[in-house]
Amino acid sequence: MSKGFTYGVLPEVPPPDVIEELKDYEVAWISDSMELHLMDSAIGAVWSGVPRVAGPAVTVTVPPGDFLMIAEALTTVRPGDVLVIDARGDCLRAVWGEYFSAWAQGLGLAGVVIDGATRDVGDIGKLGFPVFTRGTTSRKPTMTGPGEVNVPVSCGGVCVVPGDIVVADGEGVIVVPLRKLEKVLASVRATAERERSHNGVQPGDREAYLGFYEMGFAPRIAQLRGETGE
Repeated sequence: MSKGFTYGVLPEVPPPDVIEELKDYEVAWISDSMELHLMDSAIGAVWSGVPRVAGPAVTVTVPPGDFLMIAEALTTVRPGDVLVIDARGDCLRAVWGEYFSAWAQGLGLAGVVIDGATRDVGDIGKLGFPVFTRGTTSRKPTMTGPGEVNVPVSCGGVCVVPGDIVVADGEGVIVVPLRKLEKVLASVRATAERERSHNGVQPGDREAYLGFYEMGFAPRIAQLRGETGE
């Protein structure tokens, strides 16, 4: 192993039904269930109407604005994976674009998440390939290396370990640590049930809202006002 070039090992892919289940949950619901591991809101979809994606993380970390080891990371991906690129948050050079989005699509990647910049946003949208990034710029990348593939990285303020499940949609990107997968699934199932049923209270007219308010909010406000002596 040459200095500055590090390669890790990917864990086995979780059962497909687990990935599909997570894909069925909004990022907001998973965030409510964990309270952690939600990426910086600056990292978002580059085109409107992007479908929700979910898949195991293949990770790569590169110097700001450098592409070389991203090309290497693509040799390790499996269909359904999500490529997570730690480009150190630098947006002065694009480390992704339409051409490699087409390659990624052909390789079966579910999507790409970049703590850095992309370009060719319009063409990526035409491809329909999900890309989530911190910013955009037309400036090309460097090709000097070094970099690390399939090691723990930082992306959007979140530690991403190879094999962690990344879920991304139009509202954001969240990471479900593989070591917490079963616990998170149990929690998000309960959250999803509450969200889908509106906690058993359907929106309605003023009378319905006042009843909802009295049940859910008035006691808390009264308690807090009492604690402050108001």
